Amino acid sequence: MEPSYTVELLREKIQELEIRQADEGKVLKAQLAATYDNLKPINIIKSIVGDVLDSKSLREEFVNTAAGYATGLITKKLIIGTSKNPTLKLFGLGIQLAMTTLISKNYAAVKEVIAQLAGSLFTKMQEDFLLKNDQSENEQPG
Repeated sequence: MEPSYTVELLREKIQELEIRQADEGKVLKAQLAATYDNLKPINIIKSIVGDVLDSKSLREEFVNTAAGYATGLITKKLIIGTSKNPTLKLFGLGIQLAMTTLISKNYAAVKEVIAQLAGSLFTKMQEDFLLKNDQSENEQPG
């Protein structure tokens, strides 16, 4: 036997389905708007840049590479200067490449050595300062 439906019951069911369809349509439109917004080129770029900046390993790698490159450039300028000699320029480029590679691959060790040198230099400067102050106090007539 088939269930019997009354006209009134069918109208209620149709009205419930129309309400449900309207609610689902609103959700679908909101999801479509959010998807459209996320697929805009500027938002894709923001997302990629955000992911890159959030990645600790990429940041560390960038710092290592930047420090290596800067060190290479400085070393080249210090050794070669502004020479116009093509042989010296080629030699300077080799030095720059070697220093860049050395620093970027061994950044942690180089950073530690620099920190130790800076610490010992600071300690030496502090000792010299204290020694000068002691000498000046001893020389003053009291």
